[in-house]
Amino acid sequence: MFRFKKAFSLIESLVALFVLSMITLVYINSSTVFLNNQTDLVKADRRDQLADLIIQDIMEYVSHKNNALGTITVNGDQTFNGTTDTIDLTGFDTSPETGDIVLIDGLRGRYVIDNVTGTGSSLNIEFTSNIANASLADGTSVTFIAFKKNELACFDGLNLVNDAPSGITGCSTLPDEVEDLHNHWKAQLDDELGSEINIRSVEVTDGDIVKVTLGDGTDNTVLAKKVNVCIFDETPNKVAFNFPGLADPIETGIIEGSENPVAHYNLSGIARMFTDLDADNGEQDDATTCSAVSSSTCRQVYAGADVIGVFLYRYTGSDVRVKPSGCDDSVWTGQCDGVRINTNDLSLWFIFDEYNHSTDATDTSQVGQVLEGTNGGGYFQFDIENLPTDARILIFDDASESCQGAIDMGTCSGRYVWNEAHDGMVVHLGTGNLATLEDIELRITGIPTGVDRWRVLRADNDGCLIASGDTGSAHGGALDIEDENECWNYVTALNTTTASAISASSSSVTLTDSSIFPNSGSVQIGSEYVNYTSNDTTTNTLSGLTRGVRQSGRLDSAITSGATPNFDQTLNGSNPQIGILGGFVEINNEILRMGYKAESDLTNAANNMDNMNVRFYERALKGTSAAAHNSNSNVRNYDMRARSWPAGTTVWEGPTNSIPVVLAEDTDNEVFERVRIKRRATLNLSPTNVCS
Repeated sequence: MFRFKKAFSLIESLVALFVLSMITLVYINSSTVFLNNQTDLVKADRRDQLADLIIQDIMEYVSHKNNALGTITVNGDQTFNGTTDTIDLTGFDTSPETGDIVLIDGLRGRYVIDNVTGTGSSLNIEFTSNIANASLADGTSVTFIAFKKNELACFDGLNLVNDAPSGITGCSTLPDEVEDLHNHWKAQLDDELGSEINIRSVEVTDGDIVKVTLGDGTDNTVLAKKVNVCIFDETPNKVAFNFPGLADPIETGIIEGSENPVAHYNLSGIARMFTDLDADNGEQDDATTCSAVSSSTCRQVYAGADVIGVFLYRYTGSDVRVKPSGCDDSVWTGQCDGVRINTNDLSLWFIFDEYNHSTDATDTSQVGQVLEGTNGGGYFQFDIENLPTDARILIFDDASESCQGAIDMGTCSGRYVWNEAHDGMVVHLGTGNLATLEDIELRITGIPTGVDRWRVLRADNDGCLIASGDTGSAHGGALDIEDENECWNYVTALNTTTASAISASSSSVTLTDSSIFPNSGSVQIGSEYVNYTSNDTTTNTLSGLTRGVRQSGRLDSAITSGATPNFDQTLNGSNPQIGILGGFVEINNEILRMGYKAESDLTNAANNMDNMNVRFYERALKGTSAAAHNSNSNVRNYDMRARSWPAGTTVWEGPTNSIPVVLAEDTDNEVFERVRIKRRATLNLSPTNVCS
C-alpha cells in the first residue's frame, strides 16, 4: 500500500515561508544548516511527520541567505550613467555565484549576477542589466541574496539506510552540511522507526520536486513537495504572519494606497508634510481624503472591536517627506524629524480595538453610524523586534505611549492605553523590498486588557488590497464599518470546552478535545489557571490537576478592620494580574475591589500598575466581612480562584503560545473574566521567496 501526499506549489501558496518558521531548529556542527528537533514529532503517523521534516530541512538548506558572503560594500566612490553593468565591491568572505541577487542601498530594484572576476575580498561584479543613473559613495552597503540552488542535486539519490556517501550522481563531492543532514536523519529514523523501515530514499525530480519515501516495501509513505529557490518579487501582494502554536501561518495581503501612511492614520485627522524632500522645510498640511474626528483617528475602517489588527501597507504615491504625527521632541528626542517615504516603501500597521464612545445616535457624530454598547477601553504593552536600520515610528500618541524610546538595535518597547476609543501605530520600514528585511515580530508583554484576538488582512480579495479612500477599495470610506469577515482573518488562542461539569476540588477534567494540548502543562479553565500532569487523548481527560494557580502580591503595610475606602498601598512581590480597569482580589478571607489609583485616568493608572501602586475602592464584598490584615499578607486575584465550572466552559491553551487577557467587568455576574490571546505575531521574511 502506498500513501502518496500530493506536492503543492510554493509559488502559489508560499508554503516554504509558512512551514519553515514553525519548526524547532538546532545547529549541527556549528554549520548554517538548521535541523529540526525531534520534539516536533507529535503526531501518530511518525513516517509522515519525519518525511515532512526531512523535506523542510532540504528547503532550509537551499533557501536564500542574506549577507552570507560577508559584509559587502561599494569599493571607492563610483558613478553610473545607465550604460554600464559592472560594479567594484569589497568585503567578500566567499565569492558569489551567477544568479545571486544583489540589492544596493540608494538604488531601487535588484540586480542579478551574470559574471564575477577578481580574487580575494574585492571583486568586479557584472550584472545581467545596466546599473541605474547614480553616484555611490565608498562604503555604501550592498546586500547579497545567495543561494545553494546548485547543490539541490546533492540530495538526489540519498539512501538514509546507510551512512552518507562521499558523493552521488550529479554531485561528485557531497558538501559537509549535506553529509551532516544525511547522518542526522539516518539516526532519527533509526531511533523513531527502527530497522524494519528499510526504504529511506530521497529523490529530486524535474521541476525541483523533492520526494521522500519511507517504508518496508509493503506499506510506504511517499511525500513530495516543490522546493522553490527564488525569492519574492519586489512588489508582492502576499506574505504571511506566523502565530505560535498554529500549524499553518496566516497568509496576508499588502494594502496599496496613494496616500502617505500618516494621512491614513494620524492624530485627530491632521497630517503634516514638508515641501523639501530632504529637509524639514516648508511644513504644511497634507491633503487627505478623510476628515478628523474628535476622539479617534480618521481611518475608523481598519479598526475592529477587541482585536489587534496587523497588516502591511505599500505607499504608491510620489515621494513625500512627512512629519511623524503627535511626536514631541521633549519626549522622543531625535525621533521627530521628518521621514522620507518613497514610492513603493512599506510600513507595518497595528490597530488596537475599535472606536465606540457611547451608544445609539451619539455614535453617528463619531463613526458614521449607530453602534451598540461601548468598548470600555484597553491596555497593551509590546516589543517590536528585528526592525531595519531605517525604521521610524510615524504615529505617536501621548508622552507615555507608542515606542517609549528610540528604536535601538532594531527593537522598540512601548504601550498603549485607550478608553472609549482605539489606538495604533505605524512603523515605516525604510524599504520597498521585503528581501532586505529580517523577521519582524510584535510580542505582547504584561497582561493586556480589552483585546482578545488578532486579525490579519486577507489576500484573496483584490478589493481588500486597495486602501480605504482609493477607487475599488473594499474597505469603504473613512468612517465606514466594513463587513468584519470581508477583508480579515481572525486568530485566537487554541481552545476547547469542558465535556462535563467539575467542582472546585476536582483533580481531573474531561474535555471535548484534549489533543490540542501537550502531554503535561497548563491550561486556563474559564478564568482559572490550572496545571496538569497527564493528558489521555483517548478519553480527552486531563489529570493530576493543580487548581487555582495564582501569583501573589503582598501588602506593604497593615490594613485595619475599620479602614474605609479609598486607601492606597504599594504591593510587594508579584502583580496579582488585575487589569487596567481594576478587579477583585482576596486578602485572607475578605474580597475587595482593587484598582491602580487614578483609575479614571488610564494613562496614570498604567503608570501605577507598572509600579504596583494600588488603591482599594471597596471592601467586604461578595458576602465577606471587613477584617484586619497584617503587612505582607497575600493579595490574590479573586476571579482566578479554583471554582466549579459547568459543562461547555471554554478551556484555553496555556502560557507557551498565549497570554491571558483581562476583560472589562461583567456587571451582571460581578466578575472580571479572562480569555487568552496569541502572545505574538511574526512577519516571517528571512526565507521569503522572490521570483524573477
